[in-house]
Amino acid sequence: MFDVEIAATLLNRWDRKPAMAGGGTYLNLLREGNLDFTHQQGRVNVGNAADESELDFESLVFVDGSRAVRIKSSDQAPGWTRWAALEPPPVLVPDFA
Repeated sequence: MFDVEIAATLLNRWDRKPAMAGGGTYLNLLREGNLDFTHQQGRVNVGNAADESELDFESLVFVDGSRAVRIKSSDQAPGWTRWAALEPPPVLVPDFA
């Protein structure tokens, strides 16, 4: 099992809960569970000049190479998608036979 599978489950449950008193965040939840990760955020412009829209994205990269991602569109349904768990890419070993 990869770290991201645990994290995505926790994060998606967290998103359905009302805000906690004391200002706890979803990143603190993962840190309390001793999950080691890097948090990344960004924005991507998609479309052509006449029909330009933006996507916000958020990514958590775990030490085992797995990744949790979610996106938010500025022009469609408001709010973030659910967190998606992505396994690390397989390591290709060259065949020197």
